Amino acid sequence: MSATSTLSSGSERLEAWTRRSQPMIEIDLTGPKPGHFNCYTTADSIDGTVTVTVEHETPFDEVEIVFDGTSRTKVERGSYPGRMGSQHMFLNLRQPIEDIEYPTPRVLKRGRSYQFPFTFVVPDRLLPQVCTHIKKNAHVRRSHTMLPPTLGDPMLQNNGKTLLDDMSPDMSQVAYIVRASVYQKQLTGHGVKSIVAVDKKVRIIPLVEEEPPVDISGTTSLYMRNEQSVKRGTLRGKLGRLVAATSQPKPIRLLPPNCEPSDTVSTVATVNLRFEPVGNEQPPPLGTMISKLRASTFYSASPWDDFPSSTGVPFGQIDRGLYTEAVPLSTMCVASAQWTKQTYDSRPYSATSSSDSLSTGLSSTYAGDTYYTASLVIPVTLPKSKAFVPTFHSCLMSRTYSLELSLTYHTPATNIMTPTISLRVPIQFTSERLSQVFPV
Repeated sequence: MSATSTLSSGSERLEAWTRRSQPMIEIDLTGPKPGHFNCYTTADSIDGTVTVTVEHETPFDEVEIVFDGTSRTKVERGSYPGRMGSQHMFLNLRQPIEDIEYPTPRVLKRGRSYQFPFTFVVPDRLLPQVCTHIKKNAHVRRSHTMLPPTLGDPMLQNNGKTLLDDMSPDMSQVAYIVRASVYQKQLTGHGVKSIVAVDKKVRIIPLVEEEPPVDISGTTSLYMRNEQSVKRGTLRGKLGRLVAATSQPKPIRLLPPNCEPSDTVSTVATVNLRFEPVGNEQPPPLGTMISKLRASTFYSASPWDDFPSSTGVPFGQIDRGLYTEAVPLSTMCVASAQWTKQTYDSRPYSATSSSDSLSTGLSSTYAGDTYYTASLVIPVTLPKSKAFVPTFHSCLMSRTYSLELSLTYHTPATNIMTPTISLRVPIQFTSERLSQVFPV
């Protein structure tokens, strides 16, 4: 046998013996049902016990129990080889362990179990020093010191069997863990080293309040007003002008962790329509309203100094990325919606001050006196096949949502393609306590 193979065999035996002699750690959390993901929100207590056992007597220096929150991003460099990435530990809480809780002397003995209880409280915000990069305004600074939700880990549904997808890419992740480590003094020097460490994931969905409506004046991918010509058919004249408009809906209030799957999450969107005929034409019959939800995840290898733009990532910025996933919501027949004829002479106040034309207003080419209006109320209910997180903005990533509404209508001689007018409006996702979502 060669010297190389002898050394290799000896090294493998030493490694196997070291693994067997390492302490064994179990982290048990108080409260969650068997098979369920451990999910918490702001001000919740994460309680549990760390149990340490050994097969051989093992001297040690200390046991460390921490609650960590970390964000990680990876960005493809496009035409450049390799990836860029970043990691940010934004939360690090340590459980104090008094000397009296340790055995004397500090030797872990075979046949005994050593238990160390812990309690962590989910904070409502982060310390200012976790976000030290340049920011354009105080609103960004405030958002970056809010606790981000867990992102990028599949979530177990309440049945304990089904995994839910939170629609995030592999390139971005926010993870929270409870970690228990056993430290031992080094044979040389004065430091200590970890001889074993065990992690247990927990899911955090923090409380998130409603923010002011999103300003979309500088974006092109979000539009709350749209207008187009209504034609008689291909290569034919116009019937008139159709205007559709909406406003940012009330936020979707996500259910607190561990709510029953029978609970529904919803809001409504209102679309105001206005038809301006060329002459005496009647408004077009309406068809269907198709609604979709778009979840956009912005991620970067360097900190964001402002809120990400809804238009996407500017060309040439190789350290940033955007991942968008569309979720179908509903297809609703609106053929029964009634048009109401309006004339300026019959209205004693300005059209732009009325409730049904506040957002539609006059089209850019209208010069007549008669028009028609209609209003559609669209329910927005989230599917249970996805795991939604609140809207958030952190140093390395953001999650935003938009609602896409597409309305079909019918005109004469349009047998090939059904005309459609679309809107895309921002919508916020908040997270509240059960008493706020379902008041008593």
